[in-house]
Amino acid sequence: MIRAAVRRQGGALLVGAAGVGKSLLLSTALRRAAAEGRTVLHVGGAGWSGDTRARGFGTLAECLETIRPSAPDGSAGIPPLVGIDDAHLVDAASSIRLHRLVAVGRLSVLAAAPQDAPAPAGIDKLWLERLVEHIEVAPFDSIAMSLVLRARLGGHTDTATLERLWAATHGNALLLRELVENALEDGSLHSVDGAWRWSGLTSRLGKRLSDVIRVGLRDLSPHENELVHMLAIAEPLEAEIAAAAGLAKAAESLDLRGIVGVERSGARVRLRLALPLSRVVVAARMSDLTRQRLCREIADALERTGTRRDEDVLRVVSLRIQAGLVPGREQLLTAARIAIRRRDLPLAERMCLLALQEAPDDRDSAPLEGPVPDSVEYGAALRRLVTRIENTPAQAVDRSRAALLLGEVLVGRGRAAEAETVLSAALDAGAGVPVTERIAAVHTRVINMAWSLRRVEDARDLLARTVAEVAPVHAGVLHGTRAVMAVMSDRLHEAVAIGETVLRDRIADRPVAQALVPTVAFARCELGDPAGALELLGRYRDSAPDWDADAVLLADSVSARCSSLLGSLRSAAEKLDGAHHYAPGNGRPVLLQPLLDRCRLLRLRGRCEEAAGLLRRAIASDTSHEYPVTDAWPLAQLAGALAESGDHTEALRALVEVRSLRGAMPRSPIAEDEIAFENALVLAHTGDHYSAGVQATELAERAFGAGRTVRAVTALLLAARVTDGAAVHFRHHALLRAARASGGMIRLYAEYAQALSDADGALLLEVSGHFGHMGALPLATEAAAQAARAFRAAGQHRKSREAAAAGRDLQRECGIPLPAWVERDSQVEKPSASLTPREREVAALASTGMSNRDIADRLVVSVRTVENHLHRIYHKLGITARNDLKQSMDRLTGRARERERIPPLRLVGAPGSEQVA
Repeated sequence: MIRAAVRRQGGALLVGAAGVGKSLLLSTALRRAAAEGRTVLHVGGAGWSGDTRARGFGTLAECLETIRPSAPDGSAGIPPLVGIDDAHLVDAASSIRLHRLVAVGRLSVLAAAPQDAPAPAGIDKLWLERLVEHIEVAPFDSIAMSLVLRARLGGHTDTATLERLWAATHGNALLLRELVENALEDGSLHSVDGAWRWSGLTSRLGKRLSDVIRVGLRDLSPHENELVHMLAIAEPLEAEIAAAAGLAKAAESLDLRGIVGVERSGARVRLRLALPLSRVVVAARMSDLTRQRLCREIADALERTGTRRDEDVLRVVSLRIQAGLVPGREQLLTAARIAIRRRDLPLAERMCLLALQEAPDDRDSAPLEGPVPDSVEYGAALRRLVTRIENTPAQAVDRSRAALLLGEVLVGRGRAAEAETVLSAALDAGAGVPVTERIAAVHTRVINMAWSLRRVEDARDLLARTVAEVAPVHAGVLHGTRAVMAVMSDRLHEAVAIGETVLRDRIADRPVAQALVPTVAFARCELGDPAGALELLGRYRDSAPDWDADAVLLADSVSARCSSLLGSLRSAAEKLDGAHHYAPGNGRPVLLQPLLDRCRLLRLRGRCEEAAGLLRRAIASDTSHEYPVTDAWPLAQLAGALAESGDHTEALRALVEVRSLRGAMPRSPIAEDEIAFENALVLAHTGDHYSAGVQATELAERAFGAGRTVRAVTALLLAARVTDGAAVHFRHHALLRAARASGGMIRLYAEYAQALSDADGALLLEVSGHFGHMGALPLATEAAAQAARAFRAAGQHRKSREAAAAGRDLQRECGIPLPAWVERDSQVEKPSASLTPREREVAALASTGMSNRDIADRLVVSVRTVENHLHRIYHKLGITARNDLKQSMDRLTGRARERERIPPLRLVGAPGSEQVA
């Protein structure tokens, strides 16, 4: 873009925030202009030495003095190119003279200036009069950032790391460079099985990175500095608290400078530091006295405004702890429960450990200062805690309650063995613990034993003993545990039977209902009875708002899924939009199951990129373990969303990450089948239609055998879509009949598969209309295109043209291109389709720059096997060098898209700016 602007002999003005790379971009453009034979004059350091065509000057006035007058005949040839960094610092007189010289064609100019900085009149007139292009240099988006990291690191960066780096830097080039170099130096960014991984910000940053951050915080007034310190301790901070402290004007000025961001939620206005890195740097340099004073003042201010929300209670207790004031044990346990609900498990763990102390100065009872998970020291400290619980009967109740809560936290953090140690000791010593807390701890321990420790029989024995020991009114909650275990084991009919037995002919009380109803409704929905699941949820609609937050979220999620399967996508979206709790990063609880349902719905409606963004943030967030969801499930769904949006190579890389995760975590049949579906979908989009059809058909038969009609019919439909209905055999008719009996979207899926099998153009067109009415535009578009093909094959050309026209209208509304398997009849089959699934994985990894050894380690094969795969890949793709792999894979998987390039820059007031690139 810059080259085009300079060749028009006007030039360009680059503007952007500090650190986005304006100066480096300017210097690079000047170098290239000089290399092309242009005379370059640079001012203010915007250049380099050692080039005979480049001359440097200290001021613009000195530079302009060297400009020779035009030739007598008026032809001055190609004018010199003047490069100016920090153009806003140019004196007014020189800027006017520069404007005049550019206006008469004597000069071209390439300048850079900070965004929103007041510039002298001559500089502003250059772009206002369209003599130069006004180019806004924006921060990197996530795609561009991944390309930059790949170039710097020489390999693939995993999805969670990309999102964490984006959250820490917001795509600022300077901060990204310094953070990556700092993380490489301290070892926190390292390569694991050929992929670069980073766990996130530490409490302290390297000196250079800290100094870079402090440059952006210099020249703060005392009031601005005070507010920055308050935000580093307790962001997000209510604007009214800042105003009460006399810092309202400081907040306004910091907002204008981009140091502080403002977020609004209803009537609440909160302040945050714009960059997370700033919080870490400021907090690390703050004195202990300042920290304690500000913590006390903010906690007092929060209490004066009224701790109406759970989060306010949690913040007050946390601030008191930071100020060195340890609250009472009951207050600590209350705050710990709130922290668990909000998924702030490190904070909850610290509060539980404090509650286990006998006295505020008891420092030997627990590792309070940032324990390292699974360390020998931490394990020894836990054993000391267990011993004290057993040997201090007078305090056994309170300390056992704290230990039970700590066990729940450890389960959430994935430390199953430590959790079992704590829970078993606390339950054995927990005489006098409230029965509701004991029942909740038994539920946690049973699930931990069955799921993470694979001690299923021990878990069942413990559950049976506890049911026999407690009163029937309390045993109802443990029947919810039985239902969860049945779902985890893919025994959905058993889960429904448990629910029918416990809930028959009466409305259960709150603890039993919230433990049982969402799980049983989920099982009914998966079995193909969304109407029955909604009826069950509807019976508890009035009491559900009183349930715990997680139970409400799960019930809302199941309700939305049922609505979508019954064909009401808009109603499902409204239910999920009404509960913002699923969105990671907004300070609210995060449950993966509602988020996955949200993303599934977005993809069904054609909003794949939005779904991919949500999934990336969820993958990077530190969410607790859930059942039956595994960490690989959202990553697999991300791969599917990327494939549907056309990002095929990244989808393949995501699947490789899925494989590496699956070996390190418990497996659930439901989660495994969800992952298998996304794997088949990615294969289909990347050209291997045969393998996709085989895998999808096997999945359909496996899910149908387990009674999961919904997954079975969607998998069979995928197989039918990619094989022109050939995957629908006679033995699958029972599945289609069962799906038709469910009604709604499930019935529509079955009719779609049957229509593809029969090449029934009329039914395909009817199915397309139903999908379009529901809002599932991608499927509506695809069904219309397949109807056109079926009509054409039957010789009904008029109907074929009508169906094709309807499909084009839907595609324009949807904005998503047809998948490759629909268009293949009018195209030559892509050579990439001849690559096997393993060859495509090897090619995708090799195209990122990974070595053969790294690829072998990642795929758990030998280096010789990788070399053989690459030899066959080169032959099939017609290339001879590894450097050609990326371009060949991108071209052959049909991924040539604008978004894969560094995002276009916005043009303002430039010639031709009405056509934004």
